[in-house]
Amino acid sequence: MKMNKIFEKLNSINKFSKKVIIVGAIISVALCFIGLSILTYNKSFIQTISLYTLGTSLIYSAIVLFSEFTIGGLVMDFAGNLLQNHDD
Repeated sequence: MKMNKIFEKLNSINKFSKKVIIVGAIISVALCFIGLSILTYNKSFIQTISLYTLGTSLIYSAIVLFSEFTIGGLVMDFAGNLLQNHDD
């Protein structure tokens, strides 16, 4: 019941905001994959602290970037709806 309301609200987001969220998700997944690749390479072959730090930093940055794009897209949609429904 509540999930349907959430999906209805998410489907009512304008196209530009959806694209911002989707692009953010794609970039975040790519960064996370690069970070995981670096961590796997580090664990398998070299085992240096600098590569470990780089890999974990990329994964952390991917999570933060995804949340920023998602929140930014939702704020843009809210502001657009607010301006669109504003009576002069």
